Amino acid sequence: MKNCFNDRTKLAMKLARVAGKKLKNILHKDNLNTKQKGINDVVTIGDIESEKLIVTEIAKTFPDDTIIAEESGKTKNGNNEYAWAIDPLDGTMNFSRKMPYYCVSIGYLKNGKPEGGAIYIPELNELYYCEKNKGAWCNREKIQVSTASSLAKSLTTIGFNNRYLEKQAYFNQIHDHCMCKMLNVEKLFSTAISLCYVAAGKIEAHFELYCFLWDICAGALLVEEAGGECSSIKQQNIDYTQIEKQIIVATNKNIHKDYENLVN
Repeated sequence: MKNCFNDRTKLAMKLARVAGKKLKNILHKDNLNTKQKGINDVVTIGDIESEKLIVTEIAKTFPDDTIIAEESGKTKNGNNEYAWAIDPLDGTMNFSRKMPYYCVSIGYLKNGKPEGGAIYIPELNELYYCEKNKGAWCNREKIQVSTASSLAKSLTTIGFNNRYLEKQAYFNQIHDHCMCKMLNVEKLFSTAISLCYVAAGKIEAHFELYCFLWDICAGALLVEEAGGECSSIKQQNIDYTQIEKQIIVATNKNIHKDYENLVN
């Protein structure tokens, strides 16, 4: 089945797994070298080592591709057709406190639209991957979104980049709306894992306020390839040329309109 994917998707799958295993080994060390990166934001040795491994291999294999990575920023090369969006460790806060909800997310875009990618959750040994028009998969099993058709029977995760304190009241309002109308609200502190769970039908929806391109590049396509729907707020398409302040509404499609109304 792996042979049906192109070389970039295969590389994303390989690197997500290799980097994830490296993170798992690092997690069991006594000192993660956790440092404050910004307001309510930390970085660990895991972020640095994982990104170095991924970026080095992509640059070697596809030297003309653009690379956009969380810790090192954007590397602009000669090829405008392909760009990689890399989160070497999504869920850094969880990782820094030795909690299991962290992952590696590697996506790539073709002409500004997601084309393929992979997300690996080391502690669960789950590799999610997809390519445009080839479906969504987890560990060689095809996955699909849930069939729930009402908010009352739907579970959602929500997330907020709390570096933007001026949006705290808005986020709290959305949280309250979801709590009143939906089955329950969870917070995993990992955008990429939440999108995996929408794609796999474990939850029905995810809303994220002010995340980054590397958080959603692979996961948004995964949801769509699993039969779901992704947008920004107010029924707008996601702008994949934007690196910061991304807003994503991801659902099983059946509840998308009602869920969008809830979080707008």
